[in-house]
Amino acid sequence: MINSKVIERIVSKDRFQPYLNSHNQNVDKAFEHYKINILISQSFYPLLAILEVGLRNSIHNQLSRKYNDLLWFDNVDFITKATSFHTEKIAHAKTSILTEKKPVTEGRIISELSFGFWTSLFDSRFEKTLWKNLRLAFPNCPKVIRKRKTMSTKFNRVRKFRNRIFHHEPISWNLDVLNSYKEDVIEGMVWLHKDLVPLSIELNHVDKILSKYRNIII
Repeated sequence: MINSKVIERIVSKDRFQPYLNSHNQNVDKAFEHYKINILISQSFYPLLAILEVGLRNSIHNQLSRKYNDLLWFDNVDFITKATSFHTEKIAHAKTSILTEKKPVTEGRIISELSFGFWTSLFDSRFEKTLWKNLRLAFPNCPKVIRKRKTMSTKFNRVRKFRNRIFHHEPISWNLDVLNSYKEDVIEGMVWLHKDLVPLSIELNHVDKILSKYRNIII
């Protein structure tokens, strides 16, 4: 028998309550579900990591070409189009790198910028200024759906899911929803580069984990 007071103290009552609600206040079953949620979250990590790194580097390549400048994030033409959100994120990235006593390079800046920074570049405000170049980051996306709005919807949906995982939130309530997120991530990888999915095969254990715990998720 698991001590509910210990769990509430370590996990927190608010975080654990949804699991209790899902299992008629049965602490043992709720805690088992809590652990399974961690395993499911873990299974998504490799795919999300490949997608996020692939997306930011593809965008970096296209904006470097647009401005003919590897330091496009410091380019005056980009800064005039950017919002305070973007300039603050860039400044924060530089500060973080300098705090670690490392040289500020384009590679470190690209790695330091958040997923939210990259997905925000698909906002409607950039339709006429950046999208013509950014669309080239998705060479395998069918032209009929290769639209700024499509990318904004797709990657912001993935971003929100990714953030729930990275902040250790519950995600394991609906098998169909989890499968749809998996398909979103894989499709995004395909759009970026034809080799990303084959490269991820040995790291992709999502189906195996979802199958194993499907009775808990449904």
